[in-house]
Amino acid sequence: MKKKHVFNFDDKVQIEKHGLTVDDVENQLESYKKGFPFAKLVDVATIGKGIVAFNKNEQKYLVDSFDECSSYYKIAKFVPASGAATRMFKNLFVALDSIEKNKDISKDALLFFSNIKQLAIYDELKEYFDKKGENIDKILENKDYTKILKALLNKSGLNIAALPKALIPFHRYENFTRTPLEEHIFEGLSHAVGFKNKLNIHFTIGYGQLKNFKKIIAKTLADLKTDVKINISYSYQQKNTDTIAVNIDNEPAYDKAGKLIFRPGGHGALLQNLNDIKDEMVFLKNIDNIVPDKHREDTIWYKKVIGGYLMKIVNDIHAFLTMLDDGNVDDGDLEEMIVYAKEKLNIYIPDWLSDFDKMEKIDFLYDIFNRPIRVCGMVKNEGEPGGGPFFTQDEFGNISLQIVETSQIDMNDKVQYDIFKKSKYFNPVDLVCWKNNFKDEPFNLADFSDPNAGFISLKSFEGKEIKAMEHPGLWNGAMAHWITIFVETPLSTFNPVKEITDLLRDKHI
Repeated sequence: MKKKHVFNFDDKVQIEKHGLTVDDVENQLESYKKGFPFAKLVDVATIGKGIVAFNKNEQKYLVDSFDECSSYYKIAKFVPASGAATRMFKNLFVALDSIEKNKDISKDALLFFSNIKQLAIYDELKEYFDKKGENIDKILENKDYTKILKALLNKSGLNIAALPKALIPFHRYENFTRTPLEEHIFEGLSHAVGFKNKLNIHFTIGYGQLKNFKKIIAKTLADLKTDVKINISYSYQQKNTDTIAVNIDNEPAYDKAGKLIFRPGGHGALLQNLNDIKDEMVFLKNIDNIVPDKHREDTIWYKKVIGGYLMKIVNDIHAFLTMLDDGNVDDGDLEEMIVYAKEKLNIYIPDWLSDFDKMEKIDFLYDIFNRPIRVCGMVKNEGEPGGGPFFTQDEFGNISLQIVETSQIDMNDKVQYDIFKKSKYFNPVDLVCWKNNFKDEPFNLADFSDPNAGFISLKSFEGKEIKAMEHPGLWNGAMAHWITIFVETPLSTFNPVKEITDLLRDKHI
């Protein structure tokens, strides 16, 4: 019998405030002790084997289909947007510390200062110094970088790193700048307007951020001239998705005030938020992978490619499910469905299926088709970080396409490492999802998650080492049992901003 941790009264109150029960926390503690199994890679996904590549004519057909049919679909954009901008400015914090210690600053920091006038944040800095009666050009000319950095980073200045990344000025236009929050609206107007001429965009945000988000959105919508009905909604990462932290011995970790340490459960916790979206077709993309208007052509084209392909796949699968539900199928129909599942969807069909009678085959096919569907863009790997597309095998021997993060792979296993190194594609987090069944009823997305695909990592807290646990990643284990299709998309559609100097790349200028 496993030994349970004894929580005191204050612990239990704190647990309940997170919307959790003691049993929930005990289960989390058990997961720390058992750990999560590594993914078992079987092969890489590549063109013709797990990844679909469309030629220009095929792309045009899908884009035209999407344009023709999108007004019949309830479409939404889902954008995780709670992430802080702290990492974006890490090199500048280091530079400030170096200057104060009379040390040289990094090449990245020098790149920032020599190109600062190209950045959208320059306008805010200029306004800040203008109000103080100072000239930013003179300050730059004198190379008074300390003054610039303090104005940008300190609480007494713009305190810009404390903002969510969604609210950082990213792009300069002729007479104004735009944040990623605003850019996602303009991108959405180009590809995600659906039924009743509506654009639905949902942002997941952090607690305390709503007022600032609404302020920027209100101004953007007031200035927009469009007949599209724009609906912006928000949600928070639910507190009951937080996970308890533990010490190195897998016992609950407490802070210096004697409180249990809880941490956000990672982007996989947003599965609840995605589940609550009422629209059937949902485009999912990270907040920082966004470009200005003049560089958006490829992005929109391939959004429509994957959207058009999803529409086609959904129509095919729902036609199959209608036939299977009626039982109105002959052996030829069943064979056609089996071939489709293998060749179009890369679904593993076991040899023993041939021994099944007709009704057993109908039940089997109904089960593999009656699932949420996702079409995911995959980009050629040129050194960018991120998960990749692989064929994996589960504990029952089933093989499926999955997006696997490096932390899920046992790099000490030579076979697994060799498969990983062969991968030529990575996941840019650019996907479109179908959330309803063939009767137009929403799936409960939690039913199609793999709870054993979580992550455990080491963190530092108040000077001590702790372990933190994350739920299965939103596009990883949280979608493990979805129908998954990978489509090749170009690198031009992937333009994330992880550091401030990334905004000096061609696609952001």
